[in-house]
Amino acid sequence: MKSMANLKREFPGSADGSRMLLQTICCAVLRDASPLFINAAIDARFHPYIGLTHTIRRKGSVWVVRISDHCRHAPRVVLEAIVTLLACKILRKRPRREAREAYEVFRKSPSVLESLRERRLRKGRKQFAGHPGNYYALEPISRDINARYFNNQIEIGRIGWGLRKSWKRLGHYDLVHRSISLSPVLDSPEVPECVVRYIVYHEMLHVLFEDVSSHRAHRHHPPEFRRTEKAYPDFAAAKRFLREYCRKR
Repeated sequence: MKSMANLKREFPGSADGSRMLLQTICCAVLRDASPLFINAAIDARFHPYIGLTHTIRRKGSVWVVRISDHCRHAPRVVLEAIVTLLACKILRKRPRREAREAYEVFRKSPSVLESLRERRLRKGRKQFAGHPGNYYALEPISRDINARYFNNQIEIGRIGWGLRKSWKRLGHYDLVHRSISLSPVLDSPEVPECVVRYIVYHEMLHVLFEDVSSHRAHRHHPPEFRRTEKAYPDFAAAKRFLREYCRKR
């Protein structure tokens, strides 16, 4: 795998991530990837996402591509890799190893990680509901789980119900702001308390494992995480309930 420095040396002058360059790259890569894109209009722009979010959507006769502006000064090979990955998602094809590796080198580079961290500090603070919970108050639940399973060693700044009713992401640990939010779809009389407690436990495991791994590249749910998660007494029952509960939606 090539380093970020090697990428820049091999592509001198390619760090000009202007919209015109991005538009040119998108047209070339997409039209080379499939006849699906050949006669279609393409609108490519950088967008001020908080993270490394990249999207491609079809709106009428136009393919709309939005690339995180963290990539505005990325080498051309990285921009080409990102557009290739987006095209492969649309075409349901496996991307080339070279494209995956070029993007991974960029994504894990210290300068990009620092840029992401700074923006999340400025803009990425989680929004919480203005109440402790309609059916479940998360603060006392988290304190009990912390004492019961973590010897009160988990330190978080805040835990609460989020604003967005997500059925896919039921909980989230924000490493930068050290906060945990749960989807309000769980704050319901239909949901047993043991399920809410399991989600809180799961997010606290992220605090534990992400603190241990620091900022090194690591899997989001490494084997050690999965083993510890399965040790939770209500793990199997909670997972069964959530499969049925979320499948209905």
